[in-house]
Amino acid sequence: MQQNKSLKKAFLIAGIILLGACMRSPFTALPSVITEIAGSFHVPITSLGMLTTIPLLCFGILSSFVPLICRRVGNNVAILGALIVLIIGAYTRVISYSALLIGTLLIGIAITFINVLLPAIITEQLPNQVGLMTSLYGVALDMFSAIFAYVITPLTLLFNWQIAVMILSTLVIITLLVWLPNVHHPVHPVNKQIKLAKHQSVWHNWRAWCLLLYMAGSSMSFYITVTWLPTIARNHGMSSNAASIIAGFLQLFSMPAAFVIPLWASKMAKRNALIWGSSILTAIGFLGLMLPTNNFAYYTIMTLCLGLGTAASYSLIMTLFGLKTKNPNTTRDLSGMVQSVGYIIAALGPVSTGWLKSVTNTWDWSLLVSFLVVVICTIFGLLAEKQPYIEN
Repeated sequence: MQQNKSLKKAFLIAGIILLGACMRSPFTALPSVITEIAGSFHVPITSLGMLTTIPLLCFGILSSFVPLICRRVGNNVAILGALIVLIIGAYTRVISYSALLIGTLLIGIAITFINVLLPAIITEQLPNQVGLMTSLYGVALDMFSAIFAYVITPLTLLFNWQIAVMILSTLVIITLLVWLPNVHHPVHPVNKQIKLAKHQSVWHNWRAWCLLLYMAGSSMSFYITVTWLPTIARNHGMSSNAASIIAGFLQLFSMPAAFVIPLWASKMAKRNALIWGSSILTAIGFLGLMLPTNNFAYYTIMTLCLGLGTAASYSLIMTLFGLKTKNPNTTRDLSGMVQSVGYIIAALGPVSTGWLKSVTNTWDWSLLVSFLVVVICTIFGLLAEKQPYIEN
């Protein structure tokens, strides 16, 4: 009996880590071979910007609906369904341009479910290891994003981009196989009481809205950084190769924060210091980019600040879903609410800062606005942290 329980826990932990690996890598790898994709489908490169926009819109539009669906089928079964959709979407992309867009939409839908449900699954089935498990899947997310973005290029040179995508997509199949035993995992006994309890919507809780706005600003900072950091570096005189290395550093520097922040957060009664620390690092990074220099060492330091800062705030928020709720149902609802509106607001960041640059012909105003976003979201983060729990 004890051995069977340990085996189930091993499958659960392995499944959560692999789900983290699948959360970003299916769509962050493609920009590395975007020229080859455009050439094979005979479309302009600019038309492929939707490959990153579609998943982000799915996160924003669909996250609030995930809890409604999962109350009927359960979290583990919903994850299984999401993985099946993710596999279909991943392999559909290689057929044609229209199939590429449809496949990307399916990937966005699947990852939305994984995004929302992982914190709830950890809270429900591993309640004493919220910090550790959030750390592990956060590191897997960053690590596999970086690995896939690098590996897809040599695989494309060796075969073609379609075969490269098919090879890398086997990760999702492996994840599905590992997750299958978790579908029959026994439900935690506390859930029976939760279903009978009065359930008030988190949408009516103002502290949940504070957490939502903290997440929106933090995610906006991340997407602004990912989208424009290499371009800013090139505009300041850095070579394309050096700018690409800087972009790779951003993922690399994110990993330490993704690992340690959830562990620290789970051991702290008040997490104001983590909010301040992540915000200060991000703010330094944005202000530092205003200096018109092409010094590689200087950009490495600014990238370190941005990588640590944005990853720390993201990891903290993912951990807070479990730490600031008392049961997995509330965790799932809070996660769905925060990520839905949060991602919609975050999607405005790259577009608005890009537009501001085109109007002013300088990155300074865009970076100043990014700095102000950090200031505002920090205030909401501190307000959300005033009470230990977000009740519903």
